[in-house]
Amino acid sequence: MKALAYRGPGLLELEERPRPHAGKGEVVLHVDACSVCGTDLRIAAGAHRAYADASGRIPGHEIAGTVVEVGAGVSAAVGDSVFVAPNYGCADCRACRRGQVNLCENLRAVGITEDGAFAEYLLLHRELVAQGNLLVVVGTADPGVVALAEPLACVLRGSRACHIAEGDVVLVYGAGPIGLLHVTLAKLAGASAVVVCEPNPERRRRAVEWGAASAHDADHDELQAALEDSGAHSGADAVIVAAPAPDAQRQALELTAARGRVNLFAGLPRGGPGVELDTNLIHYKELVVTGTTASTNESCRAALELIVDGRVDIASLIDVRLDLASAQEAFELAGSGRVLKVVIEP
Repeated sequence: MKALAYRGPGLLELEERPRPHAGKGEVVLHVDACSVCGTDLRIAAGAHRAYADASGRIPGHEIAGTVVEVGAGVSAAVGDSVFVAPNYGCADCRACRRGQVNLCENLRAVGITEDGAFAEYLLLHRELVAQGNLLVVVGTADPGVVALAEPLACVLRGSRACHIAEGDVVLVYGAGPIGLLHVTLAKLAGASAVVVCEPNPERRRRAVEWGAASAHDADHDELQAALEDSGAHSGADAVIVAAPAPDAQRQALELTAARGRVNLFAGLPRGGPGVELDTNLIHYKELVVTGTTASTNESCRAALELIVDGRVDIASLIDVRLDLASAQEAFELAGSGRVLKVVIEP
């Protein structure tokens, strides 16, 4: 089979690999679609800690496929269309016992700590299958769309942490794929208006198409005026920082109303400058500041349901579809800022 392997910083190579076969409790998928995300771009650049010594590993963790082989004891059937929830844990640590597998002390993840889906076939290990990470897709959904249930699941966790309610005014930093999904979920939760902060003018335009009341550059006064125009005279009820920008985290506290909620959704680059926050804003305004990371099986199931039911038009995020032979182009486009989601269909 063909597979895209990491061979060091800046080097992804298309290689020929033996097709995997399913042992007891395992499943082999034919990969129908795997989308490229910011994590994959960090991997390709050599900036992901899980790939510090991982030459030969295959990335790709936003996955839709078709079951082609099952091992003994597996309930899935050959021919099933499936989505793969990529994160699974040790099942024994405190986080796993609480159902917080994304915080497992020994977290494993398809495409991160082990081979992923930028390949024609993917072997799913027994532990992942046993933990229920293989989600069968009912109907004839587009695999490229199904693959995007993974980023939507991550966004869903961040959105829920903000407890967005009917009539809230929400401020979202970033209008890439993640930011646009936050706009959609805020509207679904009943927000009366969503204001977006985004430096890229084309992405600002897309944000308005996706339902934002307005989209602006990072100027504090301009954002404050936009919030006031939306009825939030004392600041936003909820603020989601979906851009890896220290200034956005700092500004978020300033533009949140008293008793508002802030979600620091996007992590900052490792080794970069820290952020000096005015914690008096948290104290005196009684802000609730949260962080969320990755996805769980529960959030993946909920995200998949939103997609299959048509409540989230996630297909509009997909600007480009390419095959494995064009993987280099796919990664270049995904990192260019000119497109939203790029899907590789092996």
